[in-house]
Amino acid sequence: MNDRTELIPADSLTRNDRVVINSDELPYLVDAVTDMPNGGVRVTYSSGDTVEYATGEQVAVID
Repeated sequence: MNDRTELIPADSLTRNDRVVINSDELPYLVDAVTDMPNGGVRVTYSSGDTVEYATGEQVAVID
């Protein structure tokens, strides 16, 4: 992949960020980020997939 990736906290994600979940797949496009009571976030991707990330968990995004 020619695009540059960087690690950021999942709670810093915003709509339209492109997240690399599996290095052998295309990036997922963030549709929504919702705060959870435990301090983590629930991220909904444009594909309809939802992933919950713990407080401070890092994700790889494409610049």
